[in-house]
Amino acid sequence: MCEERALCEMPYSLRSTALATVAVAFLTPYSRTMHLRALSLRSRLPLALALGLAACRDPATTKSDAASDDTSIAIDTADTTDTADSVDAPATEATPTDITAVLSEYVSTVVIVRWHTDIPTIGHVEFGEPRGGEPFRLRTPNTEPSTEHEVLLLGLYADTEFNFRVVTDSSDSGGEADSQASRDLAITTGSLPAGLFPLRVTGEATSWSGYQVLPLQGSSYAIAVVDAWGRYVWWHLVEQEGNLMRGVLSVDGKSLVYMLAGPQNHLEESKIVRVSLDGGTVVEEVVAGADHDFTELPDGTLAVIVVEPGGNPGQTADTIVEISPSGQRTKVWSAWDSWDPATLPSDPNGNWTHANAIDYIASEDAYYFGMKNLGGMVKIDRASGEVLWAINGILNEFTFTDGSNGLEMCHQFEVQDDGHILFFENGDRRGYSEVRELQIDVDRRTATPTWEYTHDPRLLVFAKGDVHRFEDGNVQVVWSTAGEIQNVTPEGDVTWQLNLDLGQVVTFVQIVDSFYGP
Repeated sequence: MCEERALCEMPYSLRSTALATVAVAFLTPYSRTMHLRALSLRSRLPLALALGLAACRDPATTKSDAASDDTSIAIDTADTTDTADSVDAPATEATPTDITAVLSEYVSTVVIVRWHTDIPTIGHVEFGEPRGGEPFRLRTPNTEPSTEHEVLLLGLYADTEFNFRVVTDSSDSGGEADSQASRDLAITTGSLPAGLFPLRVTGEATSWSGYQVLPLQGSSYAIAVVDAWGRYVWWHLVEQEGNLMRGVLSVDGKSLVYMLAGPQNHLEESKIVRVSLDGGTVVEEVVAGADHDFTELPDGTLAVIVVEPGGNPGQTADTIVEISPSGQRTKVWSAWDSWDPATLPSDPNGNWTHANAIDYIASEDAYYFGMKNLGGMVKIDRASGEVLWAINGILNEFTFTDGSNGLEMCHQFEVQDDGHILFFENGDRRGYSEVRELQIDVDRRTATPTWEYTHDPRLLVFAKGDVHRFEDGNVQVVWSTAGEIQNVTPEGDVTWQLNLDLGQVVTFVQIVDSFYGP
């Protein structure tokens, strides 16, 4: 029997004309108290399946065998005569049976649903909150053809009842589609753990409707995923302190990957950590020298900023190391190969580049690479390792058309499709931070400021900082060390804002539409 934190078993009555009431058992492991709640289940048939199959049928109930070991939970079947609609469609070999739903032991808002079919089928689960008016607005991807199925329900928030139903599909020998849907079931998510910061949201998230991956550090450390209402839907508490820089939902939809960099004088302790989405599997890979940032390529390769010694004793500089999905490491670029630190007015005894941001543009097969100590950003051809151009700071090749000296100490940036680049400018010497947008003309080597945004009142974010433009033109600004995220219009009006408690920090943020990938 599984050792998950909470267990909910949902067997069916067998006959197509029977009326069924399923009792859902919720077991709290700390008190060993069992709560039973009878659910009246009503068969619902989706009008159209996303699988494009020709026919949908009302689900038929089939028998679920109760677990026989001493950890099984009793099911109350006392009242089974007048609480559910009858089933019109007969059971078939594609009917989902032996359905179980359990809360993950590690993330109590993640539900693990398993079921059986007598023949190999594909299937998915539709789910949602009944009180929201769209009880099945979410769905999992399809399982692979099999008789035994398992999916995760992701994006749920704590202490809330959610509906779900299993949908299976197969084709018979004549090629006709056989679609079966279970009756409507329900499960209640668990509570949040201690250690997660309180989140306060004001306004409405009009520019996005998915989730944000937040690396959080302060009184505790965590990688968390929140929705537009500031509700935690996933988390992983990090026990070891360090620089918790970035977390991303992996492109294969199976894990969350984050970087925990060691202190600047102990980067040999840096690691990349991969956590399965049920929270149960954590794989740590030491990447000595990893610092500040990484990005994931479309094929799942991770490109990591790695500090490497060289030159004078104690002197270091940055490289880009790619880690393939199989674990192979390849150094694709090095600052040592591109410049001679003796010719640059940089730190002769430390990290003379101090990279703090990396991004990859697949259509260009190029990296964009920000470096604090050189004051600028460069574009690097991935195949050759050639630096194609540099903007701002010591290496600057561009003329700023407003007559300024350029940007003042940047962290994250975002390259736009139209040739514009958004920069989060820390502005240490100026005394306040802001976001600036530049239109880059590479041929003429000109940079034209086109937009800027400053917090009201002004804030100095002395470290980190992030920026992203939504499809509707609004911009998200992450005021990292102030513990604040804003969505603002081009006119500078704040439409949505998330705040942490004083002293809590959020670093580089990923915005996704779904847990299940594009």
